Amino acid sequence: MKIQTSRFGELEIADSSVITFNKGIPGFEESKKYVLIPADEKGETPFFFLQSIEKEEVNFFLVDPFSYFKEYDIKLAEQMVDRLQLEDSTDAIVLTTVTVKDEIKNATTNLKAPIIINNNSQLGMQIVLDNKDYLIKQPLFQHSEIAVARQV
Repeated sequence: MKIQTSRFGELEIADSSVITFNKGIPGFEESKKYVLIPADEKGETPFFFLQSIEKEEVNFFLVDPFSYFKEYDIKLAEQMVDRLQLEDSTDAIVLTTVTVKDEIKNATTNLKAPIIINNNSQLGMQIVLDNKDYLIKQPLFQHSEIAVARQV
């Protein structure tokens, strides 16, 4: 199917790549269908865009948090596991939203509310973790000059 996006123009996507967020994403509840797009064509970066297929202007910049925060650990409540129809933890893709206000070196990521996607059922959900150590605006590159160099 073809979709129109404000960031990427027209895209051809496979029906099987559509991810459904049954309740939407907080603040964007009206958009329930998305596609995950690697930030580079080779897929060699931990960054992605989550693009709504219903509203061309709605997209989120995401990162694989484990690439920058090796100790990041999430525990899903059984209710969330059921909602996402997760049968095995390896089916889950965990991503966090990234905010870039001025320069990429000052980017932050939301470790408090990751986006979880079941790679088999193509169901997604943003959840809020009950962990006071995880910040909504965690500096992404604060502890890794190598990571900054890789992204520049």
